[in-house]
Amino acid sequence: MFLSSVIVLPCLITTISAVNFDWEEVQLTEVETRNYSAIQFAHSSIHVPQEECKTIPGDPNWPSGAEWARFNNTLGGVLVKPRPLAAVCYSGPEYDAERCEALNQRWKSPSFHANDPASVMSQWAIGNACVPTSDPNSTCEQGGYPAYVVNATTVRHIQLAVNFARNLNIRLVIKASGHDFNGKNIGAYSLSVWTHSLRSFTYHATYNTSRYTGRAIAYGAGFRSLDAHTVTSQYNMSMMIAGGLDVSLAGGYLQGGGHSSLSSSYGLAADQVLSIEAVTASGKFVHADAETNGDLFWAFRGGGGGNYGIITSVIVKAFPPTPMTQSRIMFSTIPSSATSNSTAPSVEAFWKGVKAYWDFCIALCDAKGLGYNFIQHTPIRGSNATGLTFTTTISVPNYNNTSYQTFTRPLLDKLTALGITVPIPKVSRSLHIPPTPDPNPNYHHPSISRRALGDIVSNTLIASRWFQHPHFASPSALTKTHLAIRHFVEAGGYTFHGINHAPTLQAAGYPDNAVNPAFRSVILHAQGYLGDMHWDGQSPVISTAELAEKHERLQRYMQGWRDVTPGSGSYVNEGDAQEPDFKDSFFGENYERLADVKRRWDPWGVFWVVGGVGSDEWEVRGGSGTRGFVVQDGRLCRVGWEGKGR
Repeated sequence: MFLSSVIVLPCLITTISAVNFDWEEVQLTEVETRNYSAIQFAHSSIHVPQEECKTIPGDPNWPSGAEWARFNNTLGGVLVKPRPLAAVCYSGPEYDAERCEALNQRWKSPSFHANDPASVMSQWAIGNACVPTSDPNSTCEQGGYPAYVVNATTVRHIQLAVNFARNLNIRLVIKASGHDFNGKNIGAYSLSVWTHSLRSFTYHATYNTSRYTGRAIAYGAGFRSLDAHTVTSQYNMSMMIAGGLDVSLAGGYLQGGGHSSLSSSYGLAADQVLSIEAVTASGKFVHADAETNGDLFWAFRGGGGGNYGIITSVIVKAFPPTPMTQSRIMFSTIPSSATSNSTAPSVEAFWKGVKAYWDFCIALCDAKGLGYNFIQHTPIRGSNATGLTFTTTISVPNYNNTSYQTFTRPLLDKLTALGITVPIPKVSRSLHIPPTPDPNPNYHHPSISRRALGDIVSNTLIASRWFQHPHFASPSALTKTHLAIRHFVEAGGYTFHGINHAPTLQAAGYPDNAVNPAFRSVILHAQGYLGDMHWDGQSPVISTAELAEKHERLQRYMQGWRDVTPGSGSYVNEGDAQEPDFKDSFFGENYERLADVKRRWDPWGVFWVVGGVGSDEWEVRGGSGTRGFVVQDGRLCRVGWEGKGR
């Protein structure tokens, strides 16, 4: 069952404080709940039993068909019972050859999954339960897909979903656009809240609070990067925008920190938030800013998505248009073409060139710039062998072409001295850095995509680590950083993806929020993953056991990065949710304060995400996952439960 989305996109220029969007004014009232206990708000006087495990189908307390029908009627008909998209490709009553062929053509499209009530980019988190494949032994199951989805178009819809799930002990999950790497937006036997349609926005030419006067934009939970690019062009301004066009900005992106091409200039997306509207675990719709519900406001900005409530809208700072001047540098151990007379650098020269780039990174970040780079194993045409390719796009704000060329000349001179011939980079200047198409993996010199890995529908497992300013500040430290990355790529066979930026407290204006303090001294946000895990639709489905082995191996190789970066951390939005010391890596010294906020606002355990604050108090049981590799196709249960409801 699929319902049409109700999407409202108003835009007003105003100089007064923002008010709620029209759909936020549609709220659940106490009167409506009096004769329907399942949708009542949580109060201190109402006891909600807390069981060992969330209720699942087959349990005595799982709602009957009639109860779900009543709930749907109360919602106004926006309850969806989702089926996996690929169910049309499997034998049975849902099989449809034409729809299956169309699905295979669109499967790798991020927007295809973002526009579905339940599907997500990281299919492994569902347990690869129902995916297009030519494997005759494969089966289609519900796996980690939710049991029901509320296609929310008002605050009332969200309140009803939260109350129903809490009061009936049903797992609740939140999906905006489905880009999370680790399955935080999915869960078996759950009720899901889909905020994709809440894309309203209002631009404020002047926005006044006691702490801020300037440009601002209010936007809803479903407002995407694509929408933001349109708005910034329309109103000649800049704002924090995620790399993936379908990413919903107020979801995990902003709540986990949120980096962008402007991070070295203005900090993170979480640093720009002026106010938040949200539905909390009690079902109440609340406002949060620096003066009202300050603890919740603090936690929402950097403390991780999906854990403290469901954000319905935010108001964030906007900035004057910020032109970026950029060019791309690429070199490889593979000659540029079979007919070229140029000599590719040796492996040793290649790595010396990479190290020369690392030596340039502090200067790049000091210039408020951005480096977006990859090191990957590149297939050699006509051979089973691979070579190594390094690419980076260097972007610097407010430079003209001449000053930009002067700025990058020392790096180019170093590469030339190492015998690495780099064509004179083509310099371009624009207000935005547009995403480019995905690379063609069969081309021997692929054009490396600028798009986020979360834009790729795949089985990719990812891990990350922050290399901070001290890890680049001296020759010995730089060497340790370089060797750790080289070993990861060469010995591990992994793809490296790095982002050079410096979202310092000074750049951000010294905000008081829950962003991991280690993020503030980053020079390189480093990610590692297998480069051959993208979807082809033909290979046999990768088993969870095989994925678990790949995950364990990735963790072993990631330890080399952790060893040379003691006291650093990992980005909660682009890391491994099963990071060995996730509390310190993702949240740092803020963890205990965040745990207090979590307990205060959600004593019932309504919200849970893998790798989130308090996540170690729960576990997924009975699914296809293993200890240390969480797949969302099992039952969510409390850890260390003694069999007593409270």
